[in-house]
Amino acid sequence: MNLKHYLIGWLFCLATLSWAGDAARVVFVAGQALVGGQQTQVGNVVPEGARLQTGANGYLYLETIDKGFFIMRPNTKAQIVAYHIDAQNMANSRMKLELESGVARHISGDAAKSARKNFRFNTPVAAIGLRGTDFTIYADQNATRITVLSGGVVVSALSGACVAEGFGPCEGATSRELFANLNTNARVTQTLLVERGKTPVILQGTEQAPDVFAPPRNNEPVASKTPVSSPALAINVQDALSKDQNLEAFKTNLMTSGTSSPQQLIWGRWQAVLDQTIEVDVAALHAKNQLIATNNYYALMRNRDSVWLPIGQSSVGFALQQSQAVITNDVNKITVPAKLENAQLQVDFVASSFFTKFDLVSQAQRYVLQNTGEVSSDGRLYGGKQALLPNNMFVTGALAGDNRSASYLFQSRLDDGRLAVGATLWGK
Repeated sequence: MNLKHYLIGWLFCLATLSWAGDAARVVFVAGQALVGGQQTQVGNVVPEGARLQTGANGYLYLETIDKGFFIMRPNTKAQIVAYHIDAQNMANSRMKLELESGVARHISGDAAKSARKNFRFNTPVAAIGLRGTDFTIYADQNATRITVLSGGVVVSALSGACVAEGFGPCEGATSRELFANLNTNARVTQTLLVERGKTPVILQGTEQAPDVFAPPRNNEPVASKTPVSSPALAINVQDALSKDQNLEAFKTNLMTSGTSSPQQLIWGRWQAVLDQTIEVDVAALHAKNQLIATNNYYALMRNRDSVWLPIGQSSVGFALQQSQAVITNDVNKITVPAKLENAQLQVDFVASSFFTKFDLVSQAQRYVLQNTGEVSSDGRLYGGKQALLPNNMFVTGALAGDNRSASYLFQSRLDDGRLAVGATLWGK
């Protein structure tokens, strides 16, 4: 390494240390998704420098602090190396992400759009700079494949003239640009391929697109398809539309079960709590959805057209995908957040019963909560009485019509002064 590269690396390390802070927040988790080596859940904060990893069944969606998104599909390793936002002058913000392997999607936030000259997305073989807002990447140790959904990218192979330690795009004779074609509703037809040490090339067709290696989950946001006449206009149109329309719809869709069938379960906050706003407008959704349950803060609804039938299996286990919970002190009126760990949900279709159990964790205290209840003829979950041991919480919920997911609300009187309430989403 020559002196120039050493100084670049040293300055980068110094800058990263001085800027260390929160980079993103978890907004969706399915399967194994690790932040800093630990299983994460919705609502957790992701600091700069944290290593991210998903398992074979894992999906991890992060909302960056400038209202963008970073989405990881199964078997993916990545890191948000730096995410420093200059609130006084967005153009001075500096952002760097790295994809070690797997498939990820990046949708630019406000700062990334304003500071394109200071944005870098690295893979083991390529440096990617912004021309726009929305792209998907596959990476391994020898090649990188990129498709652009909105806007554009400029890509260079890592080399002596384009080092991994740098910020911003590498531009020159060996760089290639790729822009989205928003004039068609067809699938992506161009993939930019970078092989180690080689000049990037553009391939026609979808055979080597990142989606082939790890398809998107059906609750990923849809890219804008507004007709445009030039790449420059494509960027401007997408900048104006994506955050306000597509991404807001995306955030709402995260509250569903993630299945494309009409039997969706809709859950979330119907009352504001802590610093979190209302998510579910029960009155607005009531025309097409049946209200299953509410508690102090959360509501659960199921599509009215849902027809539930038990499946042939005698017993099915579900894994916790998302949860929200709080504990309220009736004496001092203080409400604190809580999280769920070691969660289980087992449904016995022959006996029309279910069992659920989890650890409720808050402020270094842990409570083991459980309930055994019945499954009704329409797929609703009715928990047994909290006072009947070993039950120590009350549960009300429902199975989705296709039995791929379940959701329930819970509450538990922890002691004379404290009440825990929450909501859960489960999937196979």
